[in-house]
Amino acid sequence: MRSFLIWSAAFLVTWIALLALAFAVLRWRLQRANRVSPAMRSPAPLLWLWWPSHPARLHRRLRTATAHVRLAPAHKRHGPSLSVDELRRELEYQAVELDHHVVAAARHPRPHRQALLRQLEGQVSEVERLSVRLSRLSRPAGIPASGWDTGPPEVLARISRQLDLLDQAQAELAEIERAAGLVDVDALLAPTRRPVAAPQPPPARGPILSDPRRRSTRRR
Repeated sequence: MRSFLIWSAAFLVTWIALLALAFAVLRWRLQRANRVSPAMRSPAPLLWLWWPSHPARLHRRLRTATAHVRLAPAHKRHGPSLSVDELRRELEYQAVELDHHVVAAARHPRPHRQALLRQLEGQVSEVERLSVRLSRLSRPAGIPASGWDTGPPEVLARISRQLDLLDQAQAELAEIERAAGLVDVDALLAPTRRPVAAPQPPPARGPILSDPRRRSTRRR
């Protein structure tokens, strides 16, 4: 009985340690994901990762803006690339400072909070605009501008135009084949309107009865 209690206690302690470790790893990953800059901790609560409040939305916009700049490929050339990299670091630092101001404004009473957040929202929009400009400056020389500047509407419109050209080419090819007598496309594609009726068996005939007058004639 004593060994069973010891084994149960060890099993329970092991599971508690594993759950605590998993919770610590999850919390660490969420805190990393909640940072505006990977190198600096954010005072924003973890709830702001998905909370729909105004301060939380501003915090997520700052995270997206700095991530947009970090994901852009870095320059490999000398000269102006050094100033571009410095501007990227400076913009990330300013986004972190602005994030601290957003957290501080969220702790103010409601009347003062809305006025502060409206002022900070303009600065957040400016950070987003500058991040887009820096990401364009960070574009390598071999990549065309269309791969960076065009958005989903332009890409979808281009795909639609290409599909229209393919449809037009197929229609012209079918017309040429029909004119040359190679294949009757309409006859192949037209469905059968009336099904062919199955042949009916001939009606069954009864037994043939002989005429007694014909028998008497033959006897004479």
